Amino acid sequence: MGEVIVKYKVNLDEDGQGRIDGIVGDLQGLPTEVGAVQHVEKKPLAYGMMFVEVQVVIEDGEGHLDRFEEAVMDLSGVSNLETLELGRL
Repeated sequence: MGEVIVKYKVNLDEDGQGRIDGIVGDLQGLPTEVGAVQHVEKKPLAYGMMFVEVQVVIEDGEGHLDRFEEAVMDLSGVSNLETLELGRL
């Protein structure tokens, strides 16, 4: 099987806004079994709020995207996750 590259927008809840640097570190430290994180960046959203953009390479196959998304949603301070881009490598 091949691989896919996915760019996500990670939205944070109120608690997550206060610990955005910790969430960036948590994303960078996710195990490679769920996906190889390539790039993580804090970006402004509105009114001083921020979101995190993360780019990850994931094995193409049944359930692999779901496993990565569940790992991100399990992080404290994450409210939701949006897929911005998806492509095959």
